[in-house]
Amino acid sequence: MRRVVPAPRLRRFTDDESGVATIEFVILFPILLMLIYGVAEYVNVTDHRNKVSKLARTLADLTSQNSTQQITPATMNDNLRAARPVLAPFDASLATIQISAIGVNANNATFVCSTWPTSGGSRTVGKAAGLDVPTNFQRSGARYILSEVKMSYQPLFATILGRLMKTVNFNFNWSETVAWPVRGGQSLGTGLDSEVILPNGKECNAKAT
Repeated sequence: MRRVVPAPRLRRFTDDESGVATIEFVILFPILLMLIYGVAEYVNVTDHRNKVSKLARTLADLTSQNSTQQITPATMNDNLRAARPVLAPFDASLATIQISAIGVNANNATFVCSTWPTSGGSRTVGKAAGLDVPTNFQRSGARYILSEVKMSYQPLFATILGRLMKTVNFNFNWSETVAWPVRGGQSLGTGLDSEVILPNGKECNAKAT
């Protein structure tokens, strides 16, 4: 059987590997780009989550340290200004904050005694049915601060991703709740923890059930 030998040009074409690297780059570049974006997004979202948690703890601690029982609006506004440096470089205006003074009476009857701000949050003054009270506060006379922070997270390239996948919502919310013991304020009676009263609020009614 006669063997067919390729012509010189055809032989050079079949042996030429100069375009292999280009093809490999075209295939691998999108994958590499996605890996880089994934790492950057993971670091960013973790940092954002940690700062929301840190803000909730910071606000709870600042509120609990008030030297007098009644907190003034000016003091609370000063406390809330901590949001900007704590959340930086994220936009603090996206955060929803509510601080509440919680009281626990006999039979674990739990109340929101006062709250700040009084609008925009999920808490209102009155009996707090369904509130998850930490174990160390599940006793008659317990008083503590409840700090709640909710904040929307926006991905690094939310605009681009939104254009590529219009039906997918890439924004989501973090929600952080911190229960904090009162470190200042004053006790209103025997067996009652020290408490602070948020602006325009009233003291906890120790007899409420």
